[in-house]
Amino acid sequence: MRCMKSAFLAIPLTLLLAAPAMAGEVIFGAKSGPMMIDQSGIDDPTNTGLMVGYQQGVVLGDLAVEGEFTTTTSDGKVSASGAKVSLDTKAAYVALRTAGPFYFKVKGGYLQADTKIGSSSKSDSGTSYGAGLGFGVGVLQLELEVAQTSLENKLTYVNLGIQF
Repeated sequence: MRCMKSAFLAIPLTLLLAAPAMAGEVIFGAKSGPMMIDQSGIDDPTNTGLMVGYQQGVVLGDLAVEGEFTTTTSDGKVSASGAKVSLDTKAAYVALRTAGPFYFKVKGGYLQADTKIGSSSKSDSGTSYGAGLGFGVGVLQLELEVAQTSLENKLTYVNLGIQF
């Protein structure tokens, strides 16, 4: 199973190496926002991350394979004990953006989250899916996105990002 996870996360990197031979384009991005943990009594941490991918134009817009990595930049806390809450995520997605300067985005894929609450840590993985709205100006795109997971303690990542 761990080998399959590594292979799935390696897809975006493989596409980066093969990009010059293909007709699409390599994309990069950064994003930040609250990582909401579906567990009562937790004040949510803020995560910031990087995205790298490869997109190919299709009839409806752009189809992309994206790798995303986020880490906590502002700790959350457990309300009762004050223990710090942080998490790191690694994900691989297939995303579709509609054509036009204003566009919609949908994505689905696989995510691994390493959560630390106080001195205990836990790793969990599962599917993740999301949707968003974007606005493109030249080579830059600004996206507002919401992504959810199927993990034991569901995560919802509401983020604002820039992509180029």
